[in-house]
Amino acid sequence: MAKKINLDNLSKVISEELELYGAEVMEGIKNKNDECMKQFVKDTKKDAPQGRRKKFYKNITSKTIVDTPNKKVNVWYVKDPEYRLTHLIKNGHAKRNGGRTKAQDFITNNYETMVKNYEEGVKEVVQNGH
Repeated sequence: MAKKINLDNLSKVISEELELYGAEVMEGIKNKNDECMKQFVKDTKKDAPQGRRKKFYKNITSKTIVDTPNKKVNVWYVKDPEYRLTHLIKNGHAKRNGGRTKAQDFITNNYETMVKNYEEGVKEVVQNGH
């Protein structure tokens, strides 16, 4: 059954409902942020070159650097000491005896996929309210 509201309290009730909706949407967006970052890490580990030492792909990870009620920021990175190789693998580099290595851009395609999935997820969260 519907709740009866006095006209004097209407703005207060609308305000409370909008706050509740906003909190649910923000929580849903944060959850979608975490899901997309976990999938991005998994995909980049899968597509990263294995190499001789097989250490590079094992050091790919992410962490949350900001987590407030209205904002959440996750960062993808490669742990020390392998982080130095990321730029060289992605863009290629000069070989010791001349020539260049082939660039292996394993990040860009996965990033574009993650952004697309994140945008679709946020639209779904906003439409459904959770």
